[in-house]
Amino acid sequence: MPLVSICLPNLNTRPFLEPRMASLRAQTLTDWELIISDNYSDDGSWAFFQQWAGDKRVTLFQAPRRGMYANWNECLRRARGEFVYVATSDDTCHSQLLERLVGALERHSDADLAACDFDFIDEKGRVMSPPPRPVPPDEFLGPWRARSHRRRGTLELLVHLCIGISWTTMTAVVFRRRLLDKIGLFPTEGGATGDRYWAIKSALHTDLVWIPERLATWRYHSDQGSARVPLSLRRRQMELTEQTLRECEALIPAQWKRDPAWFDKLMWGSRQFYRLAFCLDRRALLVRPHWFLKGLWAAWREEPQYLRRRWRERFSWQHEDYLSNGEYLRRLIAEWRVPGPLEVLKG
Repeated sequence: MPLVSICLPNLNTRPFLEPRMASLRAQTLTDWELIISDNYSDDGSWAFFQQWAGDKRVTLFQAPRRGMYANWNECLRRARGEFVYVATSDDTCHSQLLERLVGALERHSDADLAACDFDFIDEKGRVMSPPPRPVPPDEFLGPWRARSHRRRGTLELLVHLCIGISWTTMTAVVFRRRLLDKIGLFPTEGGATGDRYWAIKSALHTDLVWIPERLATWRYHSDQGSARVPLSLRRRQMELTEQTLRECEALIPAQWKRDPAWFDKLMWGSRQFYRLAFCLDRRALLVRPHWFLKGLWAAWREEPQYLRRRWRERFSWQHEDYLSNGEYLRRLIAEWRVPGPLEVLKG
């Protein structure tokens, strides 16, 4: 059996396949299989992959278009290796990514997931400044991101829920295949955020081993989805987060559940992401009145109770809803006494 299963799901990313394949074939760890699932691309991708049709290490097939994560799962069902790397087809990785991340997991046999830092690149592969994020990971994790360390799953869970996925992109992650036996495949609902719910579940089952080197890249290009998330999708994402936590309720630390409001506190980040999209505050009224009026109408139809509460609060933005994600996370960690990273690693 191969040590690593590299899963490469693809749909119409022909311009980026040459650097992606080159980065995989250049890996210093060579004990791998490559599973390519193409969603009947019409840009020449399938013809490009045919040059590896006779390679015994490569499994090449096509699958119907049922969404991005459904295609990921097509690859994962065929994975045989002890470790798995999802090689998103428009990104690349450093030649030592597998060696470093697999090595980190081999040194920590009870941890199932390792992640590294990464660079943003543009369509031509040039390193670029990262797009703005509401709460950059460095704001909370700070100097820990610059050192190899192991982070407890409980801390990871709160970061995922309050800020967002701590490792940001699957192209910077290697995990043990046995983790799939514990939490299952990737959810296919919720648009482009299926890895969020998978990450939430993973944090309840394993610690994270962090490697600070930038061993992966995340390509930012024009064909990607808009950064502006529709209100209906935000609501669906909130509902899926709630569903995920309900499914995993037995795994939530007992100490947290002694707090009568524990579930609402865990849902705070997701609910904030949804409710703030209505723009129901006086600052929005002054700066972008059309957003405020549009949000007013949407809230009257979708969330009348929230609208009434904001009316009683005089649409003030100096409210708990407007607390920064990082500050809320720090408060929750202090309140529940959540321990920080376990140790600094060497090698």
